[in-house]
Amino acid sequence: MSTPLQAGKPRVALIGPVLPFRGGIAQYTTQLRRALARICDLYTVSYRRQYPAWLYPGKSDREPNHATHREPDVDYSLDCLNPFSWRRSVHTIANQGCTLAVFDWWTLFWAPAIALMAYGLHRRGVRIAFICHNLSDHDTGPFKRKLARFLLSRADAYLVHSSEQAALLRATFPGKTIAQHVHPLYDQYPIATTTAAGRGRLELLFFGFIRPYKGLDVLIDALAQLNDVHVYLTVVGEPWIAPGELTQRIAAKQAPNVELHLDYVSAESVAGYFARADLVVLPYLAASGSGVAAMAMHYERPILATRTGAFPDVIEEGVTGFLVEAGSATELARTIRTVTREQLAAMRQCIHARKPRFSWESLAECLLALTPQPASTRPAQQSVPRHPH
Repeated sequence: MSTPLQAGKPRVALIGPVLPFRGGIAQYTTQLRRALARICDLYTVSYRRQYPAWLYPGKSDREPNHATHREPDVDYSLDCLNPFSWRRSVHTIANQGCTLAVFDWWTLFWAPAIALMAYGLHRRGVRIAFICHNLSDHDTGPFKRKLARFLLSRADAYLVHSSEQAALLRATFPGKTIAQHVHPLYDQYPIATTTAAGRGRLELLFFGFIRPYKGLDVLIDALAQLNDVHVYLTVVGEPWIAPGELTQRIAAKQAPNVELHLDYVSAESVAGYFARADLVVLPYLAASGSGVAAMAMHYERPILATRTGAFPDVIEEGVTGFLVEAGSATELARTIRTVTREQLAAMRQCIHARKPRFSWESLAECLLALTPQPASTRPAQQSVPRHPH
């Protein structure tokens, strides 16, 4: 697939999953693609097959209501099991005249293919940037983290969403360009048409894929410690653990008022859950950026999260949310005990006032700053200013 060059605009390739693939990375890349297409000459490469069926832990890697959707002007050609498709993409991107290739970096499964494509493009004079959603897979061991760092070295520049990751990359790859920008809002989600009344004293929401590193077990322990029958928790998301483990823990801890919706939720169904929530709880044990936090900000809901990843860059304590130490059920319980529905409702105005900083247009401009500069205008050491967060 080829699109004509537009005079005066940089030619950029974006490589990553977009709709109809589902999950936070696909949502992210789809929104970014639309923003980049407005300000540069964009060529997008996505997947024909993202994972072999036996490897993907969920029911499907396609959006249930968008299984046949195709984003316009996207080359759906990459195949996880076909290295020839990787090679063809390198040739096509280079022949398109792209000066910058931007890759999503989020899982070790795709890291070797991305590193090989990056190497091939770099040899053809294309500058390489990785958007680091994670530096290495969550719930992984030291060998895989070391391998991920080696493969990460194929990039010329990196974009991250947290100060924590920026500092780690600067220490690992001194002299390379590190750009930092807040995770934009997932403002493509619809606003709720009807809102269920909040139950009891407080409505909590845990949303997203249920994986061990997200700390839902710690939150259940916190609710058991709290033992407040006037606090309700709704858990919404497809489990990447055995569902029986979760229900057994709730029963063993005797945590009250935990409502489970253990399935993937379409975009059309999301709004009602966030509209009912007083507080979105993200008790992650480890994190980088967070798409769920971006959704909470879109719906103007305060967040209770841990001091890990990008959460300290996004949440202003006592203003737009609260931060506690990762893994501490006691701190979670203490915070939930003290907050009130009225206090959280007042925070929504503060969140509303800060939303313009979290735009896809700003992120797209930050990425375009990574394009190669002509030798006559290139500074002695290229750097990208950190955007406000």
